[in-house]
Parts: sequence; C-alpha cells; structure tokens
Amino acid sequence: MNINTKKLTLQYCILQGAYWASFCIIYSFATVFLLDRGFRNSQIGVIIAAGNILGVIFQPVFASVVDRSKTVTLHKLTAILAAVMVVLLLLLYGLPNQFLAVAVIFLLTDTLLQVIQPLINSVSVYYVNQGVNVDFGAARGIGSLSYALASYLLGGLVENYGCSMILFAGILMILVICITVFSMPIIKDAVFSDKEQEMKSKINADRGQSVQEKESLLSFVGRYKYFMLTLAGVTLVFSFHNMNNSYMIQIITNVGGTSADLGRLLAIAAITEIPVMFLFSRIVKHVKSSVLLIISGIFFALKAFGYFAAGNIALMTVAAVMQMGSFALYIPASVYYVNEVMEEQDKFKGQALMTGTNTLGGMIGSLLGGFLIDHAGVVVMNLAGLIMAVSGAVLIALFVSRQKPVIRK
Repeated sequence: MNINTKKLTLQYCILQGAYWASFCIIYSFATVFLLDRGFRNSQIGVIIAAGNILGVIFQPVFASVVDRSKTVTLHKLTAILAAVMVVLLLLLYGLPNQFLAVAVIFLLTDTLLQVIQPLINSVSVYYVNQGVNVDFGAARGIGSLSYALASYLLGGLVENYGCSMILFAGILMILVICITVFSMPIIKDAVFSDKEQEMKSKINADRGQSVQEKESLLSFVGRYKYFMLTLAGVTLVFSFHNMNNSYMIQIITNVGGTSADLGRLLAIAAITEIPVMFLFSRIVKHVKSSVLLIISGIFFALKAFGYFAAGNIALMTVAAVMQMGSFALYIPASVYYVNEVMEEQDKFKGQALMTGTNTLGGMIGSLLGGFLIDHAGVVVMNLAGLIMAVSGAVLIALFVSRQKPVIRK
C-alpha cells in the first residue's frame, strides 16, 4: 500500500493541533465555564481532580480494547470517543441550569479528553511501526501552537460573546478530530515489528510470574530511594502547577484582568514551550537530564513567586514566560531521567510512577486550590502554591542527582 508521507504528516499535524486546541478549550477554560454555571471553586476542584483520576484509570482500559479487538481499530476507537464528546458538549449546551447534570456531563467530557490523548499519540506509533515516517516532533509543535492560538482567540470570544463560545469552539475542534482520524489510511494486515513482539513477550512473561517472584514495592523503594524522594518533590511542584493552571482566571481577575487576559497569558505560556520542544534533543546531549530537572524545579519556583508577587497583568506575563524553563523542560527531561536511572526491567514501572506523580499533584492542586479560594482567597492560594513549588524544587535539587544512572553494557 503506497502512503503519501507528506500528506499523512499533514493529517497528523492537524490531528495533534485539533486535540491540543480542544484541550485548551475544555480543560484550561474549565474553571471559566463552570464558574459561569454557578459552581463554587471547591466544587470545580473536585470535578477537575475526578477527571484526572478517571482519565488515568480508563486510559489502559481503552488501550487494551485496541490491543485485543480485531474489529475496533485505533482510528475507529479514537473517532468514536471523540464523537461521544461532541454529544456530551451538545448536552451541556442544552442543560444550562441543571447543576448535577452539568457536573456529571462535564466530568465525563474531561475524562474522555484525557483518555484520547495517548490514543492520538499512538496513531503516529502505528504508522512508524509499519515503516511509514510521521514527524511526531513537528506535529506536537503544531499542537502547542494550536493551544496558543486557541487560548488567545477564545479569551476574546468569551469576553465579548459569553461562555457559550467555549462549547461551540470545543464541538468544532472535536469534530475536526473525528473527520481527520477517519480520513487517515489504515494499513491492511499490519504486523508488529520484531522488536515490538519481543517487548510484548517480555511483558507477557512478566505478567505470568508468580507473586513470590515479583519484586516487592519495598525492595523497589529501597533500590530507588532517591528517585522516590525526587518524586515527592515532583508531586509538590505539580500541585502548584495544576492549582495555578486550574484557577488562573481567579488569579487574573484578582488583579483586575479579564477572560481576554487569560487567553493571552495561556497563549504566551504555550508559545514559549515550542522552541524547547524542538531543541531538547540537542540540549540533552550537552546537559544531564538530572541537571535539567533541577533547572525546571527552579523555574517552577520562580513562576510561583511571580504569580504570588504580581500585582498586575504585565508582571503576570513575565511569570507566564517561565513556562519555557519549567513545564516545557520538565516533560522531556523526566522521560530521559527515568530511562537513565532505571534498570531495564524497571523502566515501565518508573515511567508509570513519574506519570502517576504528575496526576497525584494535579489532584492535590485542584482540590486544595478550590478549598483555599473559597475559604481564604486568591492570595493565600498563591502563597500555598509558592511554598509547595519551592519545597518541591528543593527536594528535586537535593535528591535527583543522587540516584546514579545505570551503567549499560
């Protein structure tokens, strides 16, 4: 089957772009939408935290459907889940005053948004495994650019036309996902590469071991104690990060800003990520991943201080630029770091723990942020975020380099 790789890469760029625009619309503007529907900050925190947890639970469930089913392909499942999201967003538009229904439907929408992210990432792997080159880096860069553009445009639309624009924009972008993934070619009689088959065999063999043969959690913690202490720092840092992102509109309005300012700040933060993503493979050749994680921790702390001290939108813009050295640097550096310090048989577990730590931090930040705003105000929430970010950065700096890289033969 002849595949036009340029056309396929363009389609995948559109797919990533539509997803990250959708993520911006549904997740980053969640607080704006739910506040408009009469939710309290603490209630919003519970909904966002629950969405994160359910997303983590159901991601492997839907992934296993693709692995085991002969009729449900990766493309088909992604399109079906996206279509369900369109229906849910239409229901949200039709139920403006149904408090419980809005909470449940938005939670389901947020959960599906989390679930389809790894599926969309896997689409590129699907083609690469069949020998068809798809430029994931370029597509992910388009995703960040789309996020930035969606942030900027939606902020102005919400300010001028109301929060219904969030639903309209979300429906439009999810429809683009449906159409694009359906238009992408399916390779008949696709087979796994020898390397994949070997990896699957190892995983299946591991699953077949008895409980007695498996390494206990205590043994794992004992061998990777500095890694676990680093994860404690990451949890604190991501508690601040998610709290800051989830309640950004409250932080902005506290200094006299608007939804349009929210859009501009999110756009600036997203744009600063792009050069780091494109250049990271070069950076990591010259700077150790552990050092990069320390640098990212410092930038998270600086970002937290910026939002705590900022008394106007201009100073908050400076804090938003810190995204370049914080989140944008942390994401790829953490993957490299786990790969370097883990034994071969522990890599999957290490990556899962790192991802789970990010989710745990997100849950803590969502719940704590909503509670603090309702009971103490934005300033106290920002102070709590600063304390968590600084504490997390200190833990990362103290322990990340003490977990020595594994020497590979």
